[in-house]
Amino acid sequence: MKRGLLILALALVAGLAAFLIMRSRCGCEMAEASAIHASHSRLPALEWLRREFQLSDEQFTQVSAIHLTYQPSCEELCQKIMTSQQKVMALTGSGTSVTPELKAALLEHATLRAECQAAMMSHLYQSAACMSADQARHYLREMLPQALEMPMDPDAAHGSH
Repeated sequence: MKRGLLILALALVAGLAAFLIMRSRCGCEMAEASAIHASHSRLPALEWLRREFQLSDEQFTQVSAIHLTYQPSCEELCQKIMTSQQKVMALTGSGTSVTPELKAALLEHATLRAECQAAMMSHLYQSAACMSADQARHYLREMLPQALEMPMDPDAAHGSH
């Protein structure tokens, strides 16, 4: 009987310890989320930008405004590209040769991708203009390759540019 009580007590202590550990971890995550919210950022997804490139509050405000202006056109272009890609895939899946319709769809798809890349690069240059010369070099060195390589996977997240 004493052995059963000892096992029960140990199980309760282990459970309590696990609860307290998990609570402290969740507390840290909540504190970080609160800190982001307390920074009055309307764009918590851009907080990495502030940290990575050590932006001042003024720089971050400018870059955030540029991002908010760019975001609707980015989403619209991404939607057009995904629709175009689906059209190309449907045409390649139902055909056995390169038809004039498939050629036109491929050309439209390539044109949309180039338009998107130019818009993204313009956005990156505008954002870099808000930064010091060193910050801008670092930012462009990190971000321009992504704009140039730009995979068009519909499942890929693209909100960080």
